[in-house]
Amino acid sequence: MSHSLPKKKRIESLYVLKALSSLLVVIVHAELWGKSALTPLLGVATPCFLAITGFLLYSADGERELTKAAKWARKCFILSLVCNALYLSFYLLDGTPLSRFGLGNLVCNLFTGHIVSTHLWYLTAVWQGLLIMWVLRRYVPRLIAVAPLLYVIAYILRAYGKLLFPELSSDTLFILRANAVVTALPFLATGYLVHKYHEQVLTKVRILPCLAGLLLLIYGEYALRLFINTGGSIFFICTWPLVVTLMLTCCRYRDFTLPVLGCIGREHSANVYYFHVLVLIYINRLLPGQTAWQALLVYTATLPVSIIFNRVQKLMIDRFALQDKHA
Repeated sequence: MSHSLPKKKRIESLYVLKALSSLLVVIVHAELWGKSALTPLLGVATPCFLAITGFLLYSADGERELTKAAKWARKCFILSLVCNALYLSFYLLDGTPLSRFGLGNLVCNLFTGHIVSTHLWYLTAVWQGLLIMWVLRRYVPRLIAVAPLLYVIAYILRAYGKLLFPELSSDTLFILRANAVVTALPFLATGYLVHKYHEQVLTKVRILPCLAGLLLLIYGEYALRLFINTGGSIFFICTWPLVVTLMLTCCRYRDFTLPVLGCIGREHSANVYYFHVLVLIYINRLLPGQTAWQALLVYTATLPVSIIFNRVQKLMIDRFALQDKHA
């Protein structure tokens, strides 16, 4: 029996989740009044993006999944090159010395994605994670079921890395925790498994009480951290189960949508992730004293950038398609 969702019907609630996740990503990097109260939720942002990708990867058809994984990995690799080139050009034109980006650093950035602009590690981790998923699906599909356990490593490195490995630099710890193996792969696999088994799980679980309970638990861990002063990581023990529960909630209420957020989730949420740092730099310069609503300003101002990027991308795709047609 196939557990794939009907192909004719888009899961609208997933796009609302993507839009909200992109907002949380912006809040991670920008200022916002009351931001500390959102700390336990900030850690689900990138994992939700990854889990949704894994969710959409599943189709109950091995060959189709392999084709999608390879195609998406190639697309993410090209997008990673484009985004890194854009940020590199901006920083050089903005006065950053060329020596800051030597050949060795650029080669390293190709595989870590964090040197030109730190947040672009995500794109690198996605294309690498998709390639790992391709290998697992092709040769050892059973390992996909245990891949989510790698989250434990990401959690430990984020929450207690400095305590456990004081001799390591912050940069080294960042590379160890923000990569394809310990962050991208477990959540790609998580989304894949949620899609595969969601029907079975939802017949046995009351999803809204679970969601409420996990929110209480994650805020409880946050309060405990503040009490014993163990650091400010945005990954919590309950981050992984909360991501799973959010995905299952979307499966249960698949038709739920909000007009603006639904559109942002479909068309712009990924671009907000990629380009919000550039917008943040300019808003910091134009409105240096604005911190109370900075994240909302950045989020809103990034949407026109996304619209322009999508139109340029479409024009280029149409042009290449026309050239191929006449070739």
